[in-house]
Amino acid sequence: MTIEKAVRWFAFVAMIGGISRIGMTPSSYIWGGDSDQELICAFIANIFMVFGTFGLYLAQVKESGKFGFISFAILELGLILVTCTVWSSMLHVSPWEWGVVKGFEIASGMLGLLLFPIASLKARVLPKWACITLIAMLPIGVIPMFEKIVALLWGVAYIGMGYAVWTSKQKTKEVDTVK
Repeated sequence: MTIEKAVRWFAFVAMIGGISRIGMTPSSYIWGGDSDQELICAFIANIFMVFGTFGLYLAQVKESGKFGFISFAILELGLILVTCTVWSSMLHVSPWEWGVVKGFEIASGMLGLLLFPIASLKARVLPKWACITLIAMLPIGVIPMFEKIVALLWGVAYIGMGYAVWTSKQKTKEVDTVK
């Protein structure tokens, strides 16, 4: 398997993570926040997003430079810590009992979700609308009536970025054939 194929498959995994993340929004409206159904969607989404983000980053590794790598590493750390705290919530253990880990999870998650789309906008590989959606979801999430929409926005952004990377090789093949 070539690197390009691996990147495309990681991007496909990112799309699956985005679909699962979207499932959190109706789950939270139907069964309530932190319901088993919402937590299962979150856990599945986080696992797929941890791996899928590799494809999103590798698709723009040359263009994003050191800043892109740092933002990717912070986002990955945030996603991994979110996965751990979601798992603890599924086991009915309050993630806040983790103390500083929960604070670090929130900080790295928010910082990664801010820096990675900024690096992606600078790299100009991923769709602008998806990067802007990731940035916009952060302030939207602090508004109480919109907090459940964040998962929907996050999922749609990941689907858009994953789809752009997943189909990018097909587009370059078409361009090469025309030449």
